[in-house]
Amino acid sequence: MAKRNDALFRKVVYKRKLKFTIAFSTILILLHVSLAYGAFFDTAGQSARPMGMGEVFIASTGTASSYWYNPAGLATLEGKQLSISNGIINPAVSSDLMKYQISYAGPMGENSGLGIGISGLGTDGASEMVISGAYGVRLGENLGLGGNVKIMRWAIEGQPIAFGTKTGTDEDLSVLSFSLDLSATYTLGELFGLADFATGVYVRDAIMPNISESGEGDDGKLPIEIGLGIMGQRDAVIAECDLAFVNGETILRGGVEYGITGSNLKVRGGMIYGSDFEDDIERTDFDFGLGYSFRSLIFDYAYNLPIAIDETGGRHFISFGFSF
Repeated sequence: MAKRNDALFRKVVYKRKLKFTIAFSTILILLHVSLAYGAFFDTAGQSARPMGMGEVFIASTGTASSYWYNPAGLATLEGKQLSISNGIINPAVSSDLMKYQISYAGPMGENSGLGIGISGLGTDGASEMVISGAYGVRLGENLGLGGNVKIMRWAIEGQPIAFGTKTGTDEDLSVLSFSLDLSATYTLGELFGLADFATGVYVRDAIMPNISESGEGDDGKLPIEIGLGIMGQRDAVIAECDLAFVNGETILRGGVEYGITGSNLKVRGGMIYGSDFEDDIERTDFDFGLGYSFRSLIFDYAYNLPIAIDETGGRHFISFGFSF
């Protein structure tokens, strides 16, 4: 009986170890991919509206979660908003690997706005979290400036020691770091009778925070991402194209949003294309989304299909917003 109980115990511990290993390996894969794109702590890409438009940053302005992409857009908010988002990262590997985001944003006077929020990713035994506070101000009629201060933490819980003579659990691992995003937008007005245009620039992780366990060395530093874009809006159509540079890589993002005439429904589409010219590696993501508003309630859905990672089942994001 003792041998049977011991075998059962080892089987249970082995399953826990296996489950943790799968989850931890998934996070390591996301870490590898995210570092190539400039961030492990995914301070953008948590909300469904931008995700459905290829994560372009200027056009995302107007919702509570938009300051994660473009803090300068806080200066143009007309009312207070609260947003809650949830996303399934890789259902083919683990349905427990979830992203979440809670954001609040509102105006502060006529020419400025404030945004605060918390976002993160979690699974059994491992998590990451970002707490942020942002401020945007409008200087004159055309220029907007903004910044987003972020407190970032990732942690892995110690697991039971299943082999050898030792008992107990492994040590917990955690890292705390700080970062800063900056952005600026400038309204160009109507050009050539085509549409009303705006342009902008952003700098993500401007102080290059270190997310390694020791907090030292260059390997754990998040590279600075610099991007610029141009957006055009005509009637119910918004279109934007961005160009970003990070860690020796060039990333192209594009997105479109179309409001269906006579309804509160919006359809969206986008693409992210990255190319590392040194290794000749190409990556492509396709995004699709829907949005619907009813009085003060806003619902957004996005589906992201990463071509570079096979058999993921895609990523699903859902956001609920409330304006008051």
